[in-house]
Amino acid sequence: MNKSFKRIITVFSITFIIIGLLSTIIYWYIKSTLPNYTGMYQVSGIDGTIKIIRDKHAVPHIYADHKNDLAFGMGYVMAEDRLWQMDLFRRVASGKLSEIFGAKTLKADRFSRVLGFKREAISLFNNLPPDQKVYLETFVSGINKYIKLHPDKIPIEFKVLQYKPEYFSSIDIMALSHFQSYASNHNWKYELLRATAIMELGEIKGRQLVPAMTFHGPYMSQPGEHNKREGTPAIQNFSQSNIQTLNTNISITKKQINSQVGNKIFAAMIETDKIINSLSGIRTNQVHSNFWIVSGKKSKSGKPIFSNDYHMPFLLPSLWYELHIISDGIDAIGITMPGYPTILAGHNRHIAWGATTTGADTQDLFWEKPNPANHNEYLYKGKYYPFKKVKEIIKYRENGKLQTEELLVKISRHGPIINSISKSISKDDPPLALQSVKNAAKGQLSFTMKIYCAKNWSEFKQAIAQIRTPIWNWGFADSMGNIGYKLNGKIPLRKNGHGLEPHDGWTGEYDWKGFIPFTDLPEVFNPKTGYIISANTEVVNAKYPHLIFGSTFQLPFRAMRIESLLNEKNNQKLNQQDIRAIQKDQHSQFALNLNSYLQKALSETKNNNNKLIAMNKYLKNWDGNTNTKSVSNTIIQEFFLQLLRRTFANKMSQSLFKQFIESGNLNYAASVLLLMLRDPDYEEWFDNPHTNEIENKNQTIVISLNAAYDSLAKYFGNDISHWRWGEIHKTLFKHQMGVVAPFKWFWNIGPQQIGGDFSTVNPGTYLDIYTKPYWATHGASMRHIVDFGNWQNADLIITTGQSGRWLSPYYDDQADLWHEQKYINIKTTKKDITKDSIGETVFIRAN
Repeated sequence: MNKSFKRIITVFSITFIIIGLLSTIIYWYIKSTLPNYTGMYQVSGIDGTIKIIRDKHAVPHIYADHKNDLAFGMGYVMAEDRLWQMDLFRRVASGKLSEIFGAKTLKADRFSRVLGFKREAISLFNNLPPDQKVYLETFVSGINKYIKLHPDKIPIEFKVLQYKPEYFSSIDIMALSHFQSYASNHNWKYELLRATAIMELGEIKGRQLVPAMTFHGPYMSQPGEHNKREGTPAIQNFSQSNIQTLNTNISITKKQINSQVGNKIFAAMIETDKIINSLSGIRTNQVHSNFWIVSGKKSKSGKPIFSNDYHMPFLLPSLWYELHIISDGIDAIGITMPGYPTILAGHNRHIAWGATTTGADTQDLFWEKPNPANHNEYLYKGKYYPFKKVKEIIKYRENGKLQTEELLVKISRHGPIINSISKSISKDDPPLALQSVKNAAKGQLSFTMKIYCAKNWSEFKQAIAQIRTPIWNWGFADSMGNIGYKLNGKIPLRKNGHGLEPHDGWTGEYDWKGFIPFTDLPEVFNPKTGYIISANTEVVNAKYPHLIFGSTFQLPFRAMRIESLLNEKNNQKLNQQDIRAIQKDQHSQFALNLNSYLQKALSETKNNNNKLIAMNKYLKNWDGNTNTKSVSNTIIQEFFLQLLRRTFANKMSQSLFKQFIESGNLNYAASVLLLMLRDPDYEEWFDNPHTNEIENKNQTIVISLNAAYDSLAKYFGNDISHWRWGEIHKTLFKHQMGVVAPFKWFWNIGPQQIGGDFSTVNPGTYLDIYTKPYWATHGASMRHIVDFGNWQNADLIITTGQSGRWLSPYYDDQADLWHEQKYINIKTTKKDITKDSIGETVFIRAN
């Protein structure tokens, strides 16, 4: 062995030893920062003793003598497990991301400052009732107590990014609530999408691309009632008249749209949405869920069974946090979001509650007309009024130093002018105001104060009655055998129009004139069917006197499938295991519908080459199962994406196509595609304008299937039997820091195979249609089942784990259980909780 080779071996050995030593030091340093979940502390600001017992999954069971002390305990445990995630969320809401991440997040900070989540929070906090203010401040003091007591046990993300956590304020929490309320509303996307489509494609084509849809049910407020058109795509009657009535103000609207400011604002809003999503994992229009409730007459226990799963982004740490709170008259279990002082979905000894989003239209866009002589004023009903002005100072990090940017926010009577989100929009462009429900988070603390102790339908409705937003479908069951559904929130009543696109704000003709009264909002109590189903479908039929939906809701197939499974056993009673099986279901009626059009096209064109014949062997008798082993679903999903491109992408700009796809998480594009496949009036959409031939629908379907073969063969190879869905459709839970090396090598969880599509009961929604594998980034982020015949044996699971602290054993201990469709059982008695305890923390009131 020569000397040079020995030197190389020596260098490699030394390098390996150094890397090993550094890795060991880093490992043990990070381990030393993890909380140990034990301790006894004397603190001021609490009313009595608080005991926090952590079970084997680190779920905190908080015992307190007083309700406000529960809030202190909740704040403390969330900080203990999710402090960095909470800090990230509050920076999103307050527009302070750039203080840490630099100029690349300035657009996101401008967005939050323009929309004024913190301004709204200050206004709302100042007007809170004293008991709610005290509860919130006690929650915040729990967060800050952890920061103060444990400066050496702060999450490693703070060290990596070289900053220290600031103390939280009540305003931070309220601002976060306002941001989340905004994120669950998404009508602005469809208004701008429709305006952009009209500008680019013309009046008729633009409206055909972005119609207001209906599937004629199933209607949430009418369980068990069906009509022969149910599940059939069509255009809402009210939107049909819009083309005729638009001519009354077309000259003004066209002038505004043709300035291209609408398109620039849309692009800026979409880009901002992506920035926020890349950091926090949260984006608008990604809030979909299931709940279904069966009464005692359909259950083996003779008591209601309540099931709920929220279809939200797959975040790391999980978006949800599990907890159990116990005090005088309170014994509640469920999930919340880090930074929220409440249980958003869960159960106590008497009732269970949960929700799905409605897709209700609670936002409108208004063009304002500035005074030509003074752009600080705008026209309204023949008079000029001054814009309200707010100066915002945004700090951002650059070259290791904090710089500042001054942002002037203008606000009209309709809302903030969103032009200033993007610097590409000039001062001469017409201002566009976004109107949304004011004091959006109002009522959320009222809900908190009442829901824990609610025992019946009446008390449940009192708890949700004051919530302004989000607009949710609320599900209810109680131990006495009752089940119920109630839609709640502030849904605007409009003087004219349906909020489908931006309107001129200066006439006042399209202003809001109030909200649908709580008593007029749909509800169901103990229906004859013995069940209630909510899966983001339409709530009411056309006979309902008020407009709830503007443009969008979810495909109807989840609701239809759930109902089919509930009735599958005829007169047999259902148990908790049956409900688990439904939560697991991955049958896709959407995919089967697509397949029916494909089969018809293959039959009628008789242009079956060897590739088509080989693929059709997997499709012809397919049952719609989209599990990870399904070859059939791989072919159908790829065919769907190819058909989208050939129906839409070749007729519009790349940016409009992307906005069309991304605005509705594929769901909206799929709805429009089904409409066009069914209705011969849309035949010309299937022609490729770039060829000399005029293609018809069947030809384009066959061309798309051929393209699907080529795409999949390039990825998998030519052996179709290897084209299993799980090989191309996966989850990867990405930590916000896990998008770059070296963190992505050890902070992320996955990848793992997953079944389902965006329309299945158990969904696996993918958003990026250009890159394989298709990463499922959204689905059942939590699952909850409670049978009131044995409420102590309730099921609960979140996607990853309680802790957001890498190297904690509770960082990912629920991930495999979630993937395997299993659950944890949160114990309810102190004896059982203590038996498996991993630690106890006690707070004693200081004299």
